[in-house]
Amino acid sequence: MDIRQDLLKEPQREKGGKLAVERFEYQAAWGLSRILQLCKTGEDFGIAFEFHDDVLELDSMSGPTKVTFFQVKTQQTGNWTLASISASPGAVGKKSTVKPGDPPPEKKLSYAAKMYDNYKRFPDHTERLVFVTNQMCSDLAVGHDETNFDTAAAAKIDSFRKRLKEQDTDFQDEHTKLFHFCCSTMNLASFSDTIMGAVQKFVIERTGMTETSTYAFALMLLEECRQRERMEVDFTSFATMSDSFVTRKLIEDRLEEFKKKRQETVQWLEIASHITNAVRRRDIGAAWKLYINDRLSRYGPGPQRFRKSVREAAATYILGAHDLLTEVDAALPEVRQFARLWDATASDDYLRAVILYEFHDV
Repeated sequence: MDIRQDLLKEPQREKGGKLAVERFEYQAAWGLSRILQLCKTGEDFGIAFEFHDDVLELDSMSGPTKVTFFQVKTQQTGNWTLASISASPGAVGKKSTVKPGDPPPEKKLSYAAKMYDNYKRFPDHTERLVFVTNQMCSDLAVGHDETNFDTAAAAKIDSFRKRLKEQDTDFQDEHTKLFHFCCSTMNLASFSDTIMGAVQKFVIERTGMTETSTYAFALMLLEECRQRERMEVDFTSFATMSDSFVTRKLIEDRLEEFKKKRQETVQWLEIASHITNAVRRRDIGAAWKLYINDRLSRYGPGPQRFRKSVREAAATYILGAHDLLTEVDAALPEVRQFARLWDATASDDYLRAVILYEFHDV
């Protein structure tokens, strides 16, 4: 069966619920770093967030054959061990509250057991089960490359296997070859700066553009990942499922849009000649410069909706039947209603500049 059909028909083990802000943001940043890594390979890929696991990776979106599951966990201090990754929550030091006649309590799975459950769901397609974190594992070799659990000392891996078998009787010794550990280069204190720097380097390498506005592209890509973490997607068809994935094509399209915005901008001098009042031309011109700068650095669903709404309003009022500013002023009250998506405190001249720019940006 096609792996995409498996992913769609198999119910997700858990929805995750509310996530800690630190982990939520770290997960998006790490996922984006993985996306940048995959972009450099030249191969197709698909990355999904909060779909069967924290991060899910397909080797292709058009004809996937392999899936890798990433469990992303962070902690402020201390190393991980194979024991801490495979220990059942609450296994030690908790008194049972089960009363006679009550059903047995739901078995709590360790991180490793949850990872193994993904393999059980997709045994024909699972390539790797990767535990991603910001701290080292003292049982494995030091480094930031993926390390197979099987490289641990024999006593450590034997204990790991024993704990997994206690939690899941289907677990076999050979299944440990699926488990990998990845200590990310991003730490909790500075992961935002790290991923922003990585994206800017990516843009420079791909486009040759070195201006500081590449920071805006980093914000946009991170927002793409964050949106997919929060996205409520109807996983009933390939089309709707693909909406939740970040793909090579999406990155290439966003990169092309970014380049275009900096190569093709509406020129103020082309518009200024249609404004006969010198004072208004001066004031709107000053606001125009502010908007040009803001436009290059603002991404996300709010700014996108704002620009789209401005273009729709401008098309309704600017018809060429009257003086240009008369028609712009007619559109101003409507544009003011959704200015909060951009800047609720924007002046009228600023919004006039926005209307003029978006109308002429064809």
